Amino acid sequence: MVANYSVDLQYNKGRITINKKRRFFQNLVSEYKATLKPQETEEPINQYFNRPVAFLVVKLFHRFNGSPNFVTMFSMVFGVSSGYFFSLGRLPFTVYGAVLLEFMIIFDCADGQLARISGNSSLFGKTLDALADIATHFSIFYGVAFALFRDAGSYVPFVLAVLSQLSMYLHITLYDHFKNVFINVTKPGYVDRVETLREMRKRLNLDDENTCRLKKLPATLYYLFYRFENMLVSIGYTSSVGNFYKLFPDPDMIDTATRDMYYRKMRVSVKLWSMIGDTIHLTIFIVCGLMGRLVLIFPVLLLCTNSMMFVAFFYQRVKFKHLGIEREILRHEQVD
Repeated sequence: MVANYSVDLQYNKGRITINKKRRFFQNLVSEYKATLKPQETEEPINQYFNRPVAFLVVKLFHRFNGSPNFVTMFSMVFGVSSGYFFSLGRLPFTVYGAVLLEFMIIFDCADGQLARISGNSSLFGKTLDALADIATHFSIFYGVAFALFRDAGSYVPFVLAVLSQLSMYLHITLYDHFKNVFINVTKPGYVDRVETLREMRKRLNLDDENTCRLKKLPATLYYLFYRFENMLVSIGYTSSVGNFYKLFPDPDMIDTATRDMYYRKMRVSVKLWSMIGDTIHLTIFIVCGLMGRLVLIFPVLLLCTNSMMFVAFFYQRVKFKHLGIEREILRHEQVD
């Protein structure tokens, strides 16, 4: 009898231990998911590798009350340092540059995840994050160009670096816009939304005559950049649509049927745009750096990513056309 009681006690303790471990992992998975952006809009390499690894960094900094901006500074240091090692142009230095750039990507993912899990997201943090990305871009593009220039004695690598960087910014702009549009339409409760130019002017107080012009300068530059971005992304819409707000004049009033329709029609499109996001471009630097073949970076960036852009562009225009037809059918059904 005593022996049976002892066995039962050990069995129950074992079950309690298993349940505790199960709850721990369930809570960990839930916490991880809370740090993520909508998975339909995530770049594949971030979704399956960088985000899970970055979550380990998030847990470390969150435990010690680390600031997302502090993580961003680490990201900037890694990114700028990688450009220096790329500029040396030889193995094993290009491998060091590739490893540092991967750390930059992981910490770049981690700062946003930490901001979401801690609720410390801010405009300053987003600006700092953008500056860290730009500093990294200039460092690695012209670090590689300098290494190639030193070997070839030609200024062509610098020309290719400029073209590749401009091409990348076009891709990032298109991806970010259509990613946010997809989130705006299909996930109305999500924080990020697409602003109209009028809403942005109001938020930045650009029409306030009492504000000093010098103080308004950063906001004015940001607004002008946003206007330029709106001009760029218009190429992704059909001529009959023009932009997001012509397609959906009042995003807050989109009905459930239209949201579901947009999700079905455009989820593949936004995934195609994610194939030319920032991380994809940086991964090309990493792969070529690990191989010690820096000479391949700019041709691959210009040929492969721009080819993907045209695929995404063509597919999206076809889907927008189908979406317009189905929306008209839906309107007639709702009226009837």
